[in-house]
Amino acid sequence: MVALLAAGGACGFTEAAPTVVTVDSQAQRQEFQGMGCGAIFYEAHITSLGVNGKSKEQEQLYDAMFTDVRTNFLQLMIRHDHEPQNDNDDPYKQEFREADFDYCKHPVAIAAAAKKRIPQMKLYAVLYSPPGWMKTNGSEAGGGEARGTLKEGLELELAEYIWAFLVHMHEQKQSIDYLSIANEPDWPHEQPSYFLTTERHVALFSQVAGYLKEMHKRFPDVPQAKLVAPNSLSAVDAGKVLVPALLKAANEQVDVIASHDYDRRGDRWKTLRALAGDRPLWQSECSYNAHDPSPGLIRSASEYWLYMTEAFNDGVNVWHAYDWVYPPRQGGEAMLHVDWGQAFHHTKIYHGFRQWCAPLEPGMRVVDSRVEGTAASGYSQPGVKASAFLKPDGSKLVVHVAAVQDAAVDVEIRVDKAFDNAVYRQWRTSEKEDIVVLPQGRAQQGVIRMSLPGRGLWTVELRR
Repeated sequence: MVALLAAGGACGFTEAAPTVVTVDSQAQRQEFQGMGCGAIFYEAHITSLGVNGKSKEQEQLYDAMFTDVRTNFLQLMIRHDHEPQNDNDDPYKQEFREADFDYCKHPVAIAAAAKKRIPQMKLYAVLYSPPGWMKTNGSEAGGGEARGTLKEGLELELAEYIWAFLVHMHEQKQSIDYLSIANEPDWPHEQPSYFLTTERHVALFSQVAGYLKEMHKRFPDVPQAKLVAPNSLSAVDAGKVLVPALLKAANEQVDVIASHDYDRRGDRWKTLRALAGDRPLWQSECSYNAHDPSPGLIRSASEYWLYMTEAFNDGVNVWHAYDWVYPPRQGGEAMLHVDWGQAFHHTKIYHGFRQWCAPLEPGMRVVDSRVEGTAASGYSQPGVKASAFLKPDGSKLVVHVAAVQDAAVDVEIRVDKAFDNAVYRQWRTSEKEDIVVLPQGRAQQGVIRMSLPGRGLWTVELRR
């Protein structure tokens, strides 16, 4: 729903002392390189509308994902299915059965739909678990505290398994651009996964990277995917242990530094930014996966805005939401809910994510934004959060302000002289609003005011 509000430029601003967001467009930080989202675990839900004969609804779902939302990366899951038993004893000779790649018809269809709408979309594949016969616990499941891992001596077999997926996707005209060899290898999962100690992870990463480089030499028509690591659950541990170890042993093989954001302690992204140096830094997965009874999952949505502002303010180049689609549920894991083969429904997470992505363009720079006042709060705490992005030629400034709290709050954006009196457009998503278009105006004396509802996201685009 998009509506035009008739309210004045202050949008209900009261006489109370406001929370002030000060933006300095001259204080430029890292490059913004894009937004992403995954098709993980429930790929068949995404394609189920078309399978059920609802071709119109299927195209509408794809439009909701890839036409209406401005993203740059689609994350895909490498499942454990395509080698149910060892094809042979030579990892450099593939004898895989085409029938075992049947599960790939879903990510292939989704990737094709994405690229039809966004031709420049990049595909990022992640191995969740190798087949059970490769693992110490004999199962694709992680094994929890038992920590199922890769059997010794099967490192090249795992590399061959990944290569086979890359070849298959290329043959389906959906070549993979980025690759992670594991998903949260630092965590004792019950879901499909495999655990790796730091030492094992570093050694395996280097072996797989070397294998893939060799196979690309032998088969140059298959594009060489850039390697994303460590793709851990904890950005804190990544900064303390995993990334330093990887860069010490395999510095030239790591193309992108990445971690999920489920361990929200301290200056995790600042630490990783310093380690990454000139490499891109990705937040490669995040969601709010607690039970959420709020209308439309608005509480979950506001937590996303908290995660995004912190990540970009502290050095992240690319931010990936966890998943496009889940079955209907009261958790904040996904943007859209699909009733298998019947219909799909938008969440507030979707509307806020769409609003966030719409004015941003790869190549913009993150610039300083500071929050002060009664609703300012500490790191990863409720309160008002903000981040800002500048187009390289200085012609456009985007400011996102989020109320990650239940109470409404008066907010005042103050921009520097470069955007004094600039024309602005603005949008808002809240419990009762889905990307409403607010009145346009001018930043008189560099100030824009708003009464922001609790759990609301306010986006302002200034142009000069």
